[in-house]
Amino acid sequence: MIDRQAQGVALGFLAALSWGVYNVGAEIGQASGFRPADLTLLRYGGAALLMAPLLILARHRLPPLRRVAFLALLVGPLFALAFNEGFQRAPLSHAVVIGPGMSMLVANLLDRWTGGQRLGWQRLLGIAVLIGGLLVIASDAPTTRAGRGSVLAGDLFFVLSGSLWGVYVFTMGRWKLPAVETTAAIATLATLVYLPLYLWLWGWPAMAPALWAEQVFYQGAVGGCLAFVIFAAAVIRLGAGRAALFSALVPGSAVLLAIPLAGQWPNATQWAGVAVTTLGLIISLDLRRGLPEGQQAGSRGRGTA
Repeated sequence: MIDRQAQGVALGFLAALSWGVYNVGAEIGQASGFRPADLTLLRYGGAALLMAPLLILARHRLPPLRRVAFLALLVGPLFALAFNEGFQRAPLSHAVVIGPGMSMLVANLLDRWTGGQRLGWQRLLGIAVLIGGLLVIASDAPTTRAGRGSVLAGDLFFVLSGSLWGVYVFTMGRWKLPAVETTAAIATLATLVYLPLYLWLWGWPAMAPALWAEQVFYQGAVGGCLAFVIFAAAVIRLGAGRAALFSALVPGSAVLLAIPLAGQWPNATQWAGVAVTTLGLIISLDLRRGLPEGQQAGSRGRGTA
């Protein structure tokens, strides 16, 4: 049990790092001229191409199509477009707080309501510290962002994308589907649905092949494949509530990864935000407990998570 929890924590940290790489890559892609629709296609289309051999080999172990369709609705093109459209309208400071905050809130509330267990004081304290760390990082972010539309509309897009991700985390925790096969199936189905719509509404932009290859790596290999598989494995080991907490580490990991990837060094405020979010995660996970959260209450006769 302890080994399984340790694996889940390690996978959660690795998933946060992967999402950090993806976020830095998305920033680079937008600066290079890619539109949100282009990055969305690369995220799912790139993942589908890369995982096609695995999908063929594992075709007899794929989850039911209705479940794949539901998950693709949650974290497919709708999720990516909502996040990217919000990123175009609202300040970065809103993105790093609203998205992860909604993901943690939705996943933990669904876990609480369906499991009949109240959130323990340590989980609540940790979430509060995590949000505090996000606010520290957000306080140093740019207050304006070149884009179109109202800031409120951008915030609502972040609420939507964060909520969709929270429901996805909860659902994966309940269904316990195989990480690799499920990720490959989601990417393939999302691409089949999105590609005709993309070609009809937006069309293929004229970009240098090297830029396409760079974004296939960031969007498809890292964001669409690696991060999804790792995070799904973390959900299976930790449960939805705990795994969702790692969403709060993504802004901090992006800050750190911007050093080697974009040559941007964090300042004192950003370092403080990274430290506070990490502390909040440690408090929330309560690593002193060796049993998974679903068995803690039964073995100790308590109703806390």
